[in-house]
Amino acid sequence: MESKKNRTSNLEKVQKTKTPSAVDDAADVMSKYSNKKKEYRIEDKKPSFPPIDYEKPPHY
Repeated sequence: MESKKNRTSNLEKVQKTKTPSAVDDAADVMSKYSNKKKEYRIEDKKPSFPPIDYEKPPHY
């Protein structure tokens, strides 16, 4: 009867493909998002509309 060591030593080691981890991938996505978020600030780009000319009611 073969021991467990002998059976596993005959197997070839399978190399994993080089893929980014989920943490690295998320960090890449978040870094791109945060840069765009910094570029667009609501305080800097307030919408400017012309003043509205309301009709005065007849009792004024």
